[in-house]
Amino acid sequence: MNCKREIKRTLILLSVLLVASTASIRVSLAATAPTPSPTPEPSQAVAILSEACTGANTIYGDSAAYAAEMLRWEAGYISRTSKNTAISKNNLVYEVFSAASRLMKTQMQPNWQAWNATLVAFEPAVYDSYVQNVTAFTALAEAVNNAMQIASADCVRSISRDMREAEIPLSAEGQPQMRLGWRECAALYYIYGERMTNAIASSLSVEREGNAYTGVTLTWPNPAFETLAGAGTHDQLVEAVMALDYFNTVYLDDGSVAPLSDYKFPEDYVKTIIHPVKGGLIKNGWYDPRSHRTRLHMGTDIKRRAKTPILSMTDGVVKYVGFLPIPGNYVMIEDPYGYTYHYYHMFELSAFVKEGDTVKQGQQIGIVGSTGNSAAYHLHLSIVTPEGKYVNPYDLFVQAGIGPILPSF
Repeated sequence: MNCKREIKRTLILLSVLLVASTASIRVSLAATAPTPSPTPEPSQAVAILSEACTGANTIYGDSAAYAAEMLRWEAGYISRTSKNTAISKNNLVYEVFSAASRLMKTQMQPNWQAWNATLVAFEPAVYDSYVQNVTAFTALAEAVNNAMQIASADCVRSISRDMREAEIPLSAEGQPQMRLGWRECAALYYIYGERMTNAIASSLSVEREGNAYTGVTLTWPNPAFETLAGAGTHDQLVEAVMALDYFNTVYLDDGSVAPLSDYKFPEDYVKTIIHPVKGGLIKNGWYDPRSHRTRLHMGTDIKRRAKTPILSMTDGVVKYVGFLPIPGNYVMIEDPYGYTYHYYHMFELSAFVKEGDTVKQGQQIGIVGSTGNSAAYHLHLSIVTPEGKYVNPYDLFVQAGIGPILPSF
């Protein structure tokens, strides 16, 4: 028991020393709240301290000083410890860039406690709750964007220092160009919660070209939103994309509700589509309230009996296939013009197509069902523009003269 207390005291002391000896950048989200300095998980450092406390004969020499060194290594402040200095130049390059990735994660840790205190009646699973906290998510986006620039500069300095000491030629190209708005931050928080900054940091890991002998060029990735959301599970990726498209469609930059507007599809495009379930009655349910009025309906419902074949309205490539609580079994297809078609509530997980497949117009992609948030057999159809906004499919059917259509009042 005494040993455990000693380990805890020593870890606290080491953490204080680590923070004091390094200019660690922390994201400031609330000026009136104190900014904590979270310690990276001291996995190897704990083991070293434990053995030192019990008097075990460790290969590290029972050194508390080495445990402090390991804390710095785990946080990415150093690329090597005093125990692994004899490595080849190419291995050194690898270690230096690995340390930069760890440093990016360390520097990207926000003051979540202070930020959480700014949230008002927040429900993480409810879309509308995010726009009710648009001020908080705007502040989060600004803080994350600033942290990316500061952390990237720190990474470059760290890499330059180690490469210069090893006399390895280095050139660097720019800084990360990615900037997030409140909608992107809200969609990432929707799937990751406070782990969102780890996903961002992982996607921003500095890249390199060349080797230790010809010289190394440092470059920064410019990840798309799907890359950031794709750091988690497949379901999280799809949920994040759907959330972002919803925020883009329903809300303006200041968080107010976007006015309803008609979307005119190009005349040449209208000629390229067909009915997805032959004979199905098309109903205009655009912007109808759903889920106890916490979200709006982003599509058109087409009534048809169970297991009626669902056909692809266009040529295209299958982006996503899966199951989620609201759409149930779904297939999403991007057509050659950049529009993405969402087919929901299928009877079963599609056995007709898989992600990455190329499909032809009229090809069967599933069968009508009532899975997910559905009370009757039907196909829910959504369409997302190349700009990432939902548009009303009902208008497309009217333009194309495709029916039968239930009149809209």
